[in-house]
Amino acid sequence: MERIENDLLKLRFLQEEHHQRYQYVASFSKGVVVDCACGIGYSAPILLTNPAVTTYMGLDVDQDAVEYAQQQNQNKDRASFEYGSILALPFDDHSIDTFISLETLEHLEKPELAIAEVKRVLKSDGVFICSVPTKDYENFCVSLYGPNPYHLHAFSLDALQKLLQTQFEHVNISVIAQELVSIVHTLDDEKTPLNVYTPEDKNVMNGSFIAVSSNAHAVKNRSTLFTGMSRIEYDQELVLPLRQSLAFAENLANQRWQLLLEAEQRINDVTCYKEQAERISEERMQAFQKTENLLRERDRNLADAVVLIQTLREQLEKTSKQEPNP
Repeated sequence: MERIENDLLKLRFLQEEHHQRYQYVASFSKGVVVDCACGIGYSAPILLTNPAVTTYMGLDVDQDAVEYAQQQNQNKDRASFEYGSILALPFDDHSIDTFISLETLEHLEKPELAIAEVKRVLKSDGVFICSVPTKDYENFCVSLYGPNPYHLHAFSLDALQKLLQTQFEHVNISVIAQELVSIVHTLDDEKTPLNVYTPEDKNVMNGSFIAVSSNAHAVKNRSTLFTGMSRIEYDQELVLPLRQSLAFAENLANQRWQLLLEAEQRINDVTCYKEQAERISEERMQAFQKTENLLRERDRNLADAVVLIQTLREQLEKTSKQEPNP
C-alpha cells in the first residue's frame, strides 16, 4: 500500500495505524509545521490538536491528493496544502520549526538530497521527524507480498543513522509498529503503572523506524502504547467483507447453476423437438413413397384397362363383321 486513500481510511485498523503515528509525532511538533507527503491531508487536524503548533502546511507531489485536501480543509486559518517535492521545497531558508515526512525517504533515488533540503528550511532549533520501513520489515513484506517497485531503499538502523547524521548532530531512532496485544483494562478509577511483557524471541524490527533529528539539542523518542480495536473487531472488519464476497460468489454460482439447468432443459426440449421433427419428416417421406407407389399402381391399372378396352373393342368389331345381315 503506497498511499493512504480516502476509501482505505474507511478500514478502521488502517485508520488507527496512520492516525496513531501522527498522534505520536504531534507530541514533538511545534510552531510552523510542514508535513511533506501529506497525501489527502488527514494529518492536519491531528497535528493541530497540539496547541504548540501554530501553522500547518501540507505538501505532496500528487496534485489530485492536494486538491482533495484543500477541499476538505476545515481549518483554513491554520492549515494549508500545496503541491511540492521534498527535493525542491518551496520554503525560505530557516523558516520551519518542525518538518515531518513519514514513509518517504525509501521512495527516493537520492534521499541525501532530501535531507539536505530539510536542513535548509529548518530553523536552527528546528526538528525533523521521519519514518521509513525497517530492513527486516521490508524483507518480510517481500517474502509475503513480493517485491515493492516503489521502494528503492531498505534501511538498516545503521544506514538510517548515518544518512541523518550527515545533516543533523542529534539523531534518535526508535521503531513504531502496529501489533496484536493482550491488555488488561482496569475497571476502577485507580491509575496503575503499565506492565509490559515482551517475548524473548520478539522481533521489534517488524515495523518502521521513526527518527527525531535536530541540530540544537537531543530529542528522545518515548515508549508509547496506543490501544485500538480489539482482535474480534479486527477480524470482523476483514472477515465480514470476505464472508459477504463468498456469499455473493456462492449466489452467483447458484444462479449460474440454475442457468445451466435451464439451458440443459432447453437443449433437451430442442433435442425432443428435433426428434419429433425427424420422425414426422420420416413419416411424411414414407407417406410420399406410399402415395407414389399407389399412383404408379393406378397408372399400371389404367394402362391395363386401356389395353383391355382396346381388346374388347376389337373383339366387338370382329364379332359384328361375322354376323349375317337379316
